[in-house]
Amino acid sequence: MIDKQEFYHGVAIVRLLDDNRCIEVKKHSTGYIINNDVMVLLKYSTRNRTPWRFTFTLDEMINIETLRKGENKIVIVLVCGGDGICAIYADELHTIMGDNPGWIAIRRNFKEQYGVAGPNGDLERKIAFQRWPAIVFENMSQITCKKA
Repeated sequence: MIDKQEFYHGVAIVRLLDDNRCIEVKKHSTGYIINNDVMVLLKYSTRNRTPWRFTFTLDEMINIETLRKGENKIVIVLVCGGDGICAIYADELHTIMGDNPGWIAIRRNFKEQYGVAGPNGDLERKIAFQRWPAIVFENMSQITCKKA
């Protein structure tokens, strides 16, 4: 039987691997490291319709805060059931959550972009439906495009 986490993480990883800027994906204890430059943390919701809620535990928030202090860019990837993938920077997550555990909610109306909200308010802008996996390669220090 296919594990739900493998199923939902798989859709995000396949889209990443299909991008010709993706050279290397390494498994990390808390997510994946892309091209030795970007840390990707994945969460998923099995809910079919908006809104999708994602819970972040105290341990997850401590881990994200520790990673934010490092040199790598951190992307939080939120798989919204069968609808799509909403990707935000860890700094954006921090803006709407602070350092405290809790939840965020993702909403998207038909043919619109994702709205992201947390206990500290909403993100100022909507998240484009096509942001994943392009967000990984924004301002990346490595810009080689060949795959092995």
